[in-house]
Amino acid sequence: MRLVAVGAGAITAAALAVALGVALLLALLGGTAFDLAGAAGDADIDGLAAAAPFTGAGGGCTVDDPTTRGCLTPATHHVLDSVFATFGPPGGVLLSATCWDPHLQNPSSDHPKGRACDLFPTRAGTFPAGDDLAHGWQIANWLRANAAPLQIKYLIWQGRYWDPSTNDRDGAWGVPYTGGGIYDPTDATGGHFDHVHVSVER
Repeated sequence: MRLVAVGAGAITAAALAVALGVALLLALLGGTAFDLAGAAGDADIDGLAAAAPFTGAGGGCTVDDPTTRGCLTPATHHVLDSVFATFGPPGGVLLSATCWDPHLQNPSSDHPKGRACDLFPTRAGTFPAGDDLAHGWQIANWLRANAAPLQIKYLIWQGRYWDPSTNDRDGAWGVPYTGGGIYDPTDATGGHFDHVHVSVER
């Protein structure tokens, strides 16, 4: 039998490689756990005040939209005011917001009717992480918790769709969003990863 001498340096290098491999594996698993927690919408909203119910009259697109040159329904304007009152004006937790839009690519959208807003916790076209992602989940979960007083029709966020009749599925918030054959659900904006979409009943 031939004995092979292995130096202390080689053993140390091998041990270091193993340790680095384990650390990388744990980091990957930790990231996966974080992503799953994000998908479940575990953001804390306990300290946030409940929304005041909308008690105004329904109607068409009659109120100036402060985020564009368009218009909003009174109920949608109330939702936007409530979001600003809870999370602050754009530039903080809520980085930006846009509501009325002609939405030529989707004429059936609620945006040109003044019944929808897109709330961005991050820059448009990017996938949020860290605080931006947590802020987005806070906004989405707060809107969901206050869907009745705010007369919310549905929400879309992080590739998931929710309305008051929807049960959570696959251990996550809402159900998978398909894009309706119009939007790419894997795109940051098309899949509503960069913004919370809120549509209002009237």
